[in-house]
Amino acid sequence: MAKEETLPQPVSTMTPAQLARRRRLTDAVIEMIDQVPPDQLQMRDVAERSGVALGTAYRYFSSKDHLLAAAWADWQRRLTDRVRAEVARDHSRGRNGAPPSGVCTRVIAFLHRELRAFQRHPNFARLVARVEVAIDPFASEELAGLAEDNRAALAALMEEVPPEVARPAMIAINATLGAGLISWTAGRLTFADFIRQLEDVTRLILGPYENPSSA
Repeated sequence: MAKEETLPQPVSTMTPAQLARRRRLTDAVIEMIDQVPPDQLQMRDVAERSGVALGTAYRYFSSKDHLLAAAWADWQRRLTDRVRAEVARDHSRGRNGAPPSGVCTRVIAFLHRELRAFQRHPNFARLVARVEVAIDPFASEELAGLAEDNRAALAALMEEVPPEVARPAMIAINATLGAGLISWTAGRLTFADFIRQLEDVTRLILGPYENPSSA
């Protein structure tokens, strides 16, 4: 049927040149989002900024929500990789002979760094709020892949925590983070209260595992 012809090309079948063009489109969104709120961002403007033809953009992305979700996933993965490296460096054994930080401290440090990135770039928080409710199935696929990466990142920080505790901990932390981003960008929650809520939830669940010897 005609609708089948408009489906975006699967990433797994793209050539290196196609992947590069696709990446230019998501990079353009990342560059533009600080100046243009996600609701005002247009596919045509993104295509122009990236140097990719609009028709080609629609071969890679089914809709603006699909493109925004892919750009959000790219930005978040880069941020998570950088933050994980910073947390590992700052809390590794060896500096002044101090023992490594406990799991609760590591997770809170990770969350603080991520939240500071949102504080510097609030339109990315607005982008999260938009794409989380997108009905485009291809946007949902992007979010599902990102959620799996996020679970892996948190699991690495919680390696001492039993799985039956780590799983609900991730659910609670991510739910608090997602709800907090929406409330903060809507002006219903101050950034300080947002951080406090996230810290309270994290300490409530992971506090008992802070001391590795008692886990």
